[in-house]
Amino acid sequence: MLGVHYQIRIAGEGDNWLRLELVDVPLSMGNAIRRFIINEVPTMAVEEVLVIENTSHLTNEVLTHRISLIPFTTDLDNYVLPEKCDCGSKLGCERCSVRFSLRASATKEVLTVYSADLVRESGSERVAPMSGDFQIVKLAPGQSVELELYVRLGKGKKHAKWQSGIATLYEEDGKRILYVESFGHLPPRRMLLEAVKLFEESVTELGGSLEKVVKDERGAG
Repeated sequence: MLGVHYQIRIAGEGDNWLRLELVDVPLSMGNAIRRFIINEVPTMAVEEVLVIENTSHLTNEVLTHRISLIPFTTDLDNYVLPEKCDCGSKLGCERCSVRFSLRASATKEVLTVYSADLVRESGSERVAPMSGDFQIVKLAPGQSVELELYVRLGKGKKHAKWQSGIATLYEEDGKRILYVESFGHLPPRRMLLEAVKLFEESVTELGGSLEKVVKDERGAG
């Protein structure tokens, strides 16, 4: 990384967690990667909800907020952040948005609506609620909801619903350990690789800015 070789060993691994031993890695660098995992690694969540009909006991604001917190599996290979897409659409396009719909009505009995009832209308099949068991709303007989949902990439620094997971840096038996745990949007290894890539891009960008400032100062002198 950045022209310098560091030793990193996998000290343990599970389906949704990863423990790394950082050998001779500066504390500041390890902490930077930890912060990038939490704040900068993009994941997918519902960003926009169009309410077509809602006669449930929940207000539109409460209903849309509850839906926005449903975690989605993320496809980083086929989608870009909205701010990096040139479509100019508030609702996005095939490069930056996955569209779902929700239509449910209760007739004679109370109906519980779950995340499993969300229907993908367009976009990658890799993007889906992480579980179909998230309860959205209970409908009494005669009540209905009809919504359109737009799932897009975002970062944890913008809203916690886009946070990829947790990352902790600590000392154990004189060793420096980075512990990464995924919330399910992305595998832990992908979270780590994305964080390192984004960290390197930030350092490169900073280096370019500093170089320009130094050249401008020399030219002015």
